[in-house]
Amino acid sequence: MEGELFVNREFELHLIDEALQTLQDRQRLLRTPVVELCGVRGIGKTALLRQVQQRCQATDVPFIWAEAGRGESLLEHQIVEQVQRYRVNLSRAEMDSSEMLGPGLQRAVEALRLLAQRGRAVLLVDAVDAGNERQVRWLETLLRELLKEYTLFVVLASPRLVSFERERSVARKITVLELGPLDRPSCDVYLQKVGLPLDAEVRELIFSWTRGYPLAMEVLTEAIRGGLDPRQPADRLQLLQLLIERVVRQGVLHKLPAEERSAYERLLRLLSVPRRFNLLMLQELVEQFAPEWARESPLAYFFLPRELNDRTEVVRWHLDRAGYAVEGPVRWLFLLALQIEQPEQFALLHRWLATFNQRLAGRVNGSDRIRYLREWLYHSAFSLEPAALAEGIRELLATLSWETAEARVQFVEEVRQDQELLEALGQHAQDMLTGLQALEH
Repeated sequence: MEGELFVNREFELHLIDEALQTLQDRQRLLRTPVVELCGVRGIGKTALLRQVQQRCQATDVPFIWAEAGRGESLLEHQIVEQVQRYRVNLSRAEMDSSEMLGPGLQRAVEALRLLAQRGRAVLLVDAVDAGNERQVRWLETLLRELLKEYTLFVVLASPRLVSFERERSVARKITVLELGPLDRPSCDVYLQKVGLPLDAEVRELIFSWTRGYPLAMEVLTEAIRGGLDPRQPADRLQLLQLLIERVVRQGVLHKLPAEERSAYERLLRLLSVPRRFNLLMLQELVEQFAPEWARESPLAYFFLPRELNDRTEVVRWHLDRAGYAVEGPVRWLFLLALQIEQPEQFALLHRWLATFNQRLAGRVNGSDRIRYLREWLYHSAFSLEPAALAEGIRELLATLSWETAEARVQFVEEVRQDQELLEALGQHAQDMLTGLQALEH
């Protein structure tokens, strides 16, 4: 997604352009001195950083590009070396020992400060490791010192959110931009720029397999350019294997030792079937379908989501879902692989999850009950025969008529906005929407 293949991200670029324009006006203060780009590997963070770099070059704004993933000492070296390219005399740097920053960090701070004093400057830091406490603390201290003056614009990129919780003065100045997959029109633009003569069937397959995940789109288009035809069953299997190898094993699981990757891949594939999971669902899923991950006590499962996020960076708590979830772009690839490679297991897991959500819906009230009913409907769409699903929808609508008006409104609104659910329902989606309309009267 770099260079000429960069598409979309208009909102993010607009915010960055505003900051760059403000940066060049000495009479104005930056309202957004730090932007943090976060999202799964391959979602386009580095490509967006390159766009900022190009804007700096076009407007003669000094910039520094640093790779945080290489360690703090090399990070300091990159900053100082690049500052020197702008003919900044670092012999002027005043080392204040009272800061207690350490010589490497102090040198980076003073180098950037001197560069910014000549006008204003931009610091771009890619591959920040949110799980590396030492690195986060280093960056946090660097930003604390530099943001005392409004002469530096900083853009950070990390697979997951860096909280900078120890320095509130830094945290208050950060604007977080979470990157998601490309929408359908942007995917079409991307495929046009790729320059392959793709017919409508192949374009549709690329979108349905990748759901706008830039790295996955890149893998597929490269393979198609290399001669694989997604319309051929044998080539489809090969394309799927390429996706899993490049995106999952070389991407999501790259930080893990080779001997651990298979186990984590199996667990992530399992946890990708539910759209959300709490600790109770996690425990029952693991003990039923992945006993090698079983913990010695229910309390021990509390730490498993954190472990998965630290090791793979694709599992986190979603406030809007009131549960944990595998990040969408990666989750979709796992679902695709499970459906194609293990169709019986795919259906079995959906049946199990439909039963689980139905059971929990019978135990709770209010928003939680509505949420469980919606997830029951989602998993039923993959596990019930068409006639049984139609009957299930009728029974659900009859049940909802006995709910409170507030609960009915919540269910109606959530289902109408739930495109994944409506897509799963297929031909039954219209019946569901018609029934919901009747509930409003």
